[in-house]
Amino acid sequence: MKRARGWSRPDARVAALSFWLGVATVAAHALRIRHVGLPANPDPVPLAVLVVAFALTEGFAVHVRVRRGGHAMSLSEIPMVLGLLSVDATLLLCVRLIGGIIGLAGLRRQRGVKLGFNVALLGVQTTAAAVLLRTLSGPALPSGPREWLYVLIVMLASDAIAAVLVTAVIALHDDPGEWKRLPGALQGMPLVAITTSIGLVSALAIDRDRRAIALLAIVSAVTYRAYRAYVRQSQGHQEVEELYAFTRALDGPLDTGGVARIVLEQARDQLRAERAELIVPGNDGTFVRLRMHGRARLDISNVDALPDTAWWQPARSGTPVLVAKGSRVIGSIEDGIAVPVPLNDGGTGVLLVADSLPDIPTFGEQQLRLFQALANHASLSLTKARLLDELRREVAQKERLALYDPLTGLPNRQRFQALIDELSAAGTPLAVLLMDLDRFKDVNDALGHDVGDQLLRQVGERLQERLGERGTVARFGGDEFAVLLPGTRTREVAVAIADDIDAAMEQPIPIGHLRLNARVSIGVALAPEHGRDAKTLIQRADVAMYVAKTSHTGVRVYTSDDDRNSPRRLAMVADLREAIHRHDIVVVFQPKIETATGVVVGAEALARWHHPVHGFVPPDEFIPLAEHSGLIRPLTLHVLEVSLRRCATWRRMGHDIHVAVNLSPSSLQEPDLPDIVARLLGQAGVPASALTLEITESSIMADPTGALAILDRLHALGVKLAIDDFGTGYSSLGRLRELPIHEVKIDRSFVQRIAVDHRDRAVVRSAVQLGHALDLMVVAEGVEDEHTLLHLRQEGCNLVQGYFISKPLPADDFADWLTARVPQLGGA
Repeated sequence: MKRARGWSRPDARVAALSFWLGVATVAAHALRIRHVGLPANPDPVPLAVLVVAFALTEGFAVHVRVRRGGHAMSLSEIPMVLGLLSVDATLLLCVRLIGGIIGLAGLRRQRGVKLGFNVALLGVQTTAAAVLLRTLSGPALPSGPREWLYVLIVMLASDAIAAVLVTAVIALHDDPGEWKRLPGALQGMPLVAITTSIGLVSALAIDRDRRAIALLAIVSAVTYRAYRAYVRQSQGHQEVEELYAFTRALDGPLDTGGVARIVLEQARDQLRAERAELIVPGNDGTFVRLRMHGRARLDISNVDALPDTAWWQPARSGTPVLVAKGSRVIGSIEDGIAVPVPLNDGGTGVLLVADSLPDIPTFGEQQLRLFQALANHASLSLTKARLLDELRREVAQKERLALYDPLTGLPNRQRFQALIDELSAAGTPLAVLLMDLDRFKDVNDALGHDVGDQLLRQVGERLQERLGERGTVARFGGDEFAVLLPGTRTREVAVAIADDIDAAMEQPIPIGHLRLNARVSIGVALAPEHGRDAKTLIQRADVAMYVAKTSHTGVRVYTSDDDRNSPRRLAMVADLREAIHRHDIVVVFQPKIETATGVVVGAEALARWHHPVHGFVPPDEFIPLAEHSGLIRPLTLHVLEVSLRRCATWRRMGHDIHVAVNLSPSSLQEPDLPDIVARLLGQAGVPASALTLEITESSIMADPTGALAILDRLHALGVKLAIDDFGTGYSSLGRLRELPIHEVKIDRSFVQRIAVDHRDRAVVRSAVQLGHALDLMVVAEGVEDEHTLLHLRQEGCNLVQGYFISKPLPADDFADWLTARVPQLGGA
């Protein structure tokens, strides 16, 4: 135990225990002297021999390791037996304390609290042995086999008392878990039996001839050396078993902290060190320092620079550092080992042990080799743990993306529905507010998706700020938000909160130099009045919101009349479902031509619906209806299947062209989309390169990670990918180069006025240059006159489509148009 200027708490606890052991010993002998008196004129020669014997046996003890504890096994039972059979108990106590202090302090160099405890322990052992022997044998000294058995029992009990007290002091000072290892501390009992027997035989021999003391010294020396050799061999096997146990403990899905704890605990235990440290590189140029000392407490901290650079830098560069006591000091550590720990990312950590425990003189080459073996296992386990940590972080991130909107960080529809169902199952009254932004599409079209997304984030933040702790805000997608109000029992309370939100949204929202208004239409549904599950409540709040939007009332609470008051919308959903089921949705095709040659290279597939009652329904009306009602998937698959079948027909006619199909944002969230595309390609007999899938920028941004995974799988099939409405959002700002796409499609809003507006012409020129710089084909849509075509040809645009080339045509008409098509348009 190291000396220090002041006592630590563990030292104070050990000192207190030692004090009370001493008090108990003194009290026991005071009572004895009071009853039997002091011994009269003892012979000093036997006492002096006993003092020397006790000093030698305590000074040359055999240390038995029990984890971090060290139990000293000595031959003190031999002089103890001689003393018990020949000396007064109080004199024996004095003799043993004098000899013990000489052996412990003079020969074993013990000091301070540790010396005090060991002296107190000798007193307790001696007193307990004397009292127990007199209790068993009576006042007469042992003289026969029965009394010899009493002596053996007494000495075994005395050693057991010592083992318990040593375990107690280790538990107080260092590790409360030491009690679990008490059986290991009793492994010296066979030696106690042997030395007690030697003591009894020696007592009989000395009683006949005192010269037998010389034989006793020889037997004691031989016994000591033999037991020490046995203990060393056993501890060598124990080190191998501990190393094997160390490797097994590191098996399994441990995180970095768990691996570090095991490594530091084992390093301290097996190297017999007071403290152990592990420093690994962090993610931001700093270092993470894990330190274990004292009572196995793990401290974790971040440090900007390596401590004790003279220690850590050589170890980081791959050179082990060993400094033993008495050698030239490096840094602030006088006794320690530091070894490198290579990690999976090319970095190197450092493992250190310092301050050897008193039972070993200092660290040496043997400890260095053992430490390097531990470090090698630690390197492999830390590498695996860091990879597992990274995988867990990715899984947690994906789980969060599955429940939270990536743009605003708000809960998404799935999370919102789960919250409603949890509260409903508990019988909690609640209100659901569903809202969307009025004329949000105009913001996207006029200012671009970048500004639109900033507006959505600001709306989410304003809703959270206004609502506070009263409820939960969620974003369902697009411009649709929802609010959950737990504990709301009346429509009056729900309407008051909805009106407050409506008023908050009327305040202009600053975005850069712009100030935008974000008026909302809010539908309200209450549980249990309007439903008891999430699906019903959201559906009815949606109906109320639709009525609020069409009637321009701002806020509306759901009533059963609302369902009857929106017959067109509900009927249109039912009719659209039936039309998709009967394949009444017509697929028309608008050709794409090469700008330079006029050659037809492909066609874009477009869905058209002619309602039997309402006539032609614009795509801008029924496509959002399909997305909102969950019909977009069968609609997309229908268009895709018809388009591939028609493309196969054209190719058999000798027209080597491709077909382009638009994907909705929800399509990129369907993991089976690539498998479906592959199946339809195979059924139609069309090569993957003949299919182009057009996606909008906003559909990618709804879930960038998931969308990129789907796009990568489609790209691996050989399908071509195109960005639709290019220039109105993120792709032109840097995300474009990360996507596996083949072409970009300039939005018609930039194309239609290119011949008369120099600003639109500049936008188109920049888009073409950016696309070509990224090795992408550039397509322009909305070409409606020859001047526009000539400008696009001049700017280097690759492909064009629009009414000037051809309006969208039914499949059979498109085939006739292809056959009659002249190879050039307007002269190449």
